[in-house]
Amino acid sequence: MSHPNVIYGDYGDEKVAQSSKIGDIPLGTLMILADGRKFRAAQAGAAALSAGAVLACSAGAPGYGNLAGSGLKASATVTHNLADATDVHVATSLLALTKDLFADGVLNIVGPAASTYIGHMYKVKGNEAAASVGVGGAATIHLYETDPLKVALAPTSCVVSLKKSPYKDMIIYAPNAIIAPPMGVAPVAVSASFYFWCQRSGEASVRQGATVCVVGMQVVNDLTEAGSVALALTAAGSTGRGDVMGYALEGQSASQAIAIYMTLE
Repeated sequence: MSHPNVIYGDYGDEKVAQSSKIGDIPLGTLMILADGRKFRAAQAGAAALSAGAVLACSAGAPGYGNLAGSGLKASATVTHNLADATDVHVATSLLALTKDLFADGVLNIVGPAASTYIGHMYKVKGNEAAASVGVGGAATIHLYETDPLKVALAPTSCVVSLKKSPYKDMIIYAPNAIIAPPMGVAPVAVSASFYFWCQRSGEASVRQGATVCVVGMQVVNDLTEAGSVALALTAAGSTGRGDVMGYALEGQSASQAIAIYMTLE
């Protein structure tokens, strides 16, 4: 272990939203306030986020969920991806890759099944930009210095996947286009692409849908109104995902914000 990786914030720190990375800390870094509320460092996507909105992570980069059969690259003169390496060379003929798209995400070794490296996951520090250059092109993925490859990865036969941080490019949860479960709530209005703190637990102000919640009852993400919560019993018979967000601490008029005790973390 190198240094503490939990931030203990003051009241009001959770309302920071800015165009640059907060403190240059990795996305997903945990901040805890004195009353126990928990937040994760996050970044908004291409659309602004409203205060009190239930949030989800955005869709993954097209094609990078499973680089089957071409995951790792070696040239005629260089052997890449040896044990203890922190630069992984991923072969791709997929879409162009923007610089640091996968920063603070993960590299997952998917297969093949009978291999010594399957089941390993590595934290991505960043990546170089890569054009869509057809078969034989490669993208360089930088791992954290403390998390190098444990086992050498075989070229061509290795299958890998690259996943963005769930706290990167966050969007308002849309029940008609489910990408992921609710990841938290925006404690302040956030401009597009700005960095902020995504709330995960404790007392939170959350937008309520058309159905009034009941004090002490479980609330879930609303299955009809984007970015809102609803009474769990009301949503149980609906189609779609109904993840428990926490418990209502008050009941207000429909479509207003209510206080809940959030239990996502």
